[in-house]
Parts: sequence; structure tokens; C-alpha cells
Amino acid sequence: MIKKFYFFAIAAIFFASCNNAPKEQAAQGDDMTTDETEIVMVSPDEFNANPDAFVSKNVVIEGTAVHVCKHGGKRMFIIGTDPENRIQIKAGDAIASFDETLEGSDVVISGVVDELRIDEPYLTQWENELKADNPESELKIHRGEEGHEHDEGDATAEYEQIDDYRAQLAEQNVDHLSFYSIIASEYKEKK
Repeated sequence: MIKKFYFFAIAAIFFASCNNAPKEQAAQGDDMTTDETEIVMVSPDEFNANPDAFVSKNVVIEGTAVHVCKHGGKRMFIIGTDPENRIQIKAGDAIASFDETLEGSDVVISGVVDELRIDEPYLTQWENELKADNPESELKIHRGEEGHEHDEGDATAEYEQIDDYRAQLAEQNVDHLSFYSIIASEYKEKK
């Protein structure tokens, strides 16, 4: 009889300890998931007013697609109420490309905000890649200006852009310029 009691007591302790472990792991996992997947809803105007506040954060943003890059569709630019304030959206790993038919449509984008810092070492490296005739350089800056596709592969235009950034660094008396974009994980056209 005592053996049966010990057997049930040990079994009860075993089941109780097994039952508590997943709850503790789930609770820890929930905390980690909440921190990593916090999503900030932001309008284009809020984003443009203080983009550095959103760096590395998951955001959902809605705007009007005003440009999709013709060379591969890896970039799209959206605006809010001010057409002068464009936001660059880059296709993330889960997106093959943005379709040109999105131009003029309202879109909702989910992604992570990225900051590109342009400083003198960056400009020097970009210049060196131009001198080495590297057409696949990722250092080029695409701002989505009207007709920028005509300058693709034009080293003179890129040297001018480098000189322009150097002038901006000097005029603003800063060590870097920041350009913000959203690396999209998903998007949809709003209908």
C-alpha cells in the first residue's frame, strides 16, 4: 500500500512539474514576441516629421504610390498629404518586386524602418566603385526623382550626386546625412 502511495505521489509531482514548464516557457516566449513584433501605425506626415524616431521599428504606413522604379521594381515611393515628402519603400526578402501599376494607387505597407547614413567614408567608397567601373554598386542613392532612370549607369551623374552630398555635408556642417526608407515585408493595394 505504501509503495502505491509513493508511486502516485512521484507521478503527481512529475506531472505537476511537466505541466508548469510549458507555461513558464510560453510566458517567456510571449514577452519576447511582444517586444520583437510591436507594430507602430504611422502616417507619412508623422513619419517625415521625425523619421529617426522610427528607425529599426516595425511600422504600418498608408500612402499614395507615386513612383515605382522601372529597373526591377525593387523600390517604390509613397506620399501623404505633402507631395514633396516622399518615402522610399524597398522590397524586402518576401517581395519579388513592386508592380508599376501601383503608381497612383493607395497602398498599405508593413515593414521595418532603415536609416542610410551618408558620410565621407561612404562617399569615398562610392567614388572608388565608380572608378573601378562597378555597375552593380549598392552605394547609389535612389531618391525616386522624375526621370532618374535616364541617369542609370551614367558615371558623370553619380559623380555629380557625390559632389552634391559633399556640399550638403559642408553646408550643414554635419558629419553625416541620413536617408530613411522602409524595408517592406508585405504590402497591399487599398481598393
